[in-house]
Amino acid sequence: MKLLLSAYACNPAQGGEDNIGFHWALQMACRGQDVWCLTTDFGRDDINRYLARHADDEPALARLHFVFVTVPALFEFLYRWQFGVYLHYIAWQYAAWRVARRLDAEVDFDVVHHATYSSLKMGSWLWRLGKPLVYGPVGGAQKAPLAFRRYVPDWFRTETLRSWVTWVLTRFDPNLRQHLRHCSLVLASNDESAELARHLGARRVRVFLDTGLPEAFYGAQLPDRQPGPVLKLLWVGRLYPNKALPLVLDALSRVDRRVRFHLTVLGDGPMGPRVPGWIEQYGVAEHVTWRGLVPWQEVCGLMHSHDVFFFTSLRESFASQFMEAMATGLPIITVNHQGARTHLPETAAIKVPVDEPEATADALARAVEYLYDHPAERLAMGRAGYEFALRQTWPERIERLLNLMREAGIPNVPAPLPAEPRTQPLEALLDEPVRERRPAEPVPSLDVLP
Repeated sequence: MKLLLSAYACNPAQGGEDNIGFHWALQMACRGQDVWCLTTDFGRDDINRYLARHADDEPALARLHFVFVTVPALFEFLYRWQFGVYLHYIAWQYAAWRVARRLDAEVDFDVVHHATYSSLKMGSWLWRLGKPLVYGPVGGAQKAPLAFRRYVPDWFRTETLRSWVTWVLTRFDPNLRQHLRHCSLVLASNDESAELARHLGARRVRVFLDTGLPEAFYGAQLPDRQPGPVLKLLWVGRLYPNKALPLVLDALSRVDRRVRFHLTVLGDGPMGPRVPGWIEQYGVAEHVTWRGLVPWQEVCGLMHSHDVFFFTSLRESFASQFMEAMATGLPIITVNHQGARTHLPETAAIKVPVDEPEATADALARAVEYLYDHPAERLAMGRAGYEFALRQTWPERIERLLNLMREAGIPNVPAPLPAEPRTQPLEALLDEPVRERRPAEPVPSLDVLP
């Protein structure tokens, strides 16, 4: 199968959408497909280093072709501002379509897959090629609950303006509706986005988790956790407003004083300067340590040494941190909406309703108390999450996508693999273990922009 992949965000040395975009390209090539990947200049150096390092030891890379699409200098200049990211992405999509037309005349692609950005509202120009088109996984229909605006700093800029942009694009952008009507398959990362895609005219929509882990991330065995006298909680993420760290701190201020706990916060971002003030505001200084940005190897080590992953983003397709936490056997406390509601197993997480702020903060506090009082339940939840994560490796995700493509009637999709399990992991393909990768994201996600 000759596949044209559109991955605006694509970099093997980064996390987030960059890493997801690169893995769609790499794993399809590993599955035996010929892949042409359209991407930006942002990851060119890291991609070329990866290809040079593995050129002699991995035959699949001979089937993987990266095409770096550039835009006029004006859009590169505007990219430094948030509104410029939108303009850069739109200009890049147009330029990528022009490049794709020339490539298709030479290659005659069997299928086109738009992988990143994973933004439903931005659509793709590649439907104009007239080839079967797979779109996603995409999200973006989800909204932070208005009643919880006190936990989301700069609400007008980060939520009101973002919702307005989504409204305008989904109602007045003719390209978006045309694109969705021409898609052979739309993969939605949560129920809200699936519903919006259908409303806008998509014919075949399937909910599909937008996060996966390379096989090399997983340890041979479930980490052996011995309950201690202090419940060690962990929060990991970029400090954007929608991550709603103040909700976690408010909940911790309501935990019964008999409970011995400590929260470690890992990550930095635009909200970083406000974190010390939040900790003081909620009176939890004795129970919270903010470490800022730390190397990814250390993040994974801390996941192994903590007891519970506590993360309550109020607007999220699905946080990749959830998958990483489950892969290290951490039970999860979160809120029951959007991607967490759709994908997190009930047996691996305590998911608190998002109805009214006071009730939600109280319920999160009770969840902390429950897991403190029930260490055996923590271990059982960790095992359930670990077993779920083991089924979300990239090779498994590729097989699920190919199955959906066959169901959609897309021609020349390869036959399923034999039933026997694959035993050869992907360590040989990885530039370094996932835990070694840099956590910074040079390409901002549209999901965090207004």
